[in-house]
Amino acid sequence: MEIDFTNSAEEIIRNLFKDLERATVDRKHPFRFCYLATTEIDQFPAQRTVVLRRVLPKQELLIFTDYRSPKIQEIKQQNQVSLLFYHPRLQQQIRFQATAKIHHQDSLCLTEWNKLSDHGKNDYQTILPPGTDLSYYQESPSHDSSFGSDFFSILSLKPRNIDLLQLGRGGHIRMVGEFENGEWTGRRVMP
Repeated sequence: MEIDFTNSAEEIIRNLFKDLERATVDRKHPFRFCYLATTEIDQFPAQRTVVLRRVLPKQELLIFTDYRSPKIQEIKQQNQVSLLFYHPRLQQQIRFQATAKIHHQDSLCLTEWNKLSDHGKNDYQTILPPGTDLSYYQESPSHDSSFGSDFFSILSLKPRNIDLLQLGRGGHIRMVGEFENGEWTGRRVMP
C-alpha cells in the first residue's frame, strides 16, 4: 500500500501493520519474506531471510525457527534484533529495531504447531540441527516425526523503533518512529 505521509505517524504505522498482517496470508506479498539481523556469538552481525508468520494484535511479529539454530543462541546472548522489509513495486523499505523473545514448548508454540501442516512440521523434525556439516553424509539426513514439536520455537519480535523509507523519482520520503508508553510517535526526517 502506498504510504500517505500526510497522515499522522501513528496512522501510517497502524496501516503498515495491517499490510504486514496481509503478508502472513498472501504468499505473494513482498513483506512475507523479511531479513532478520542478530549478533553472532563472536560479535559479528548475522543476517538471514525469514518468513513472517503472524502479526499479533499488540503488533508483535512472529517468526518460526528450529530451536537448535544458531540464531537462538545469538538471541539468548543479545535479544536486540533488526528486521528489514522491502516492497520492490512500491519501493518501500521498512526497518524495525525490535526486542526478541524466544518461545519454546509453551502455549503459543503448541497453538502454532497445531496449525502447521505435516509438511510444515517436517522443517522442525530433522535429525541433524541446522548448520550441521554434511560433507560426511552420503544421503540427506532424514526427518523423525517422533521428535514432535521438540525443536519448534517461535521468535516473538516487539518493534521499538521504525525507519520507513519511500523511494520515488520525485524525491524520497522518510519517517522514523519510536514506540513509547504504549503508542507510536514519529517524525519526518531527511532521507
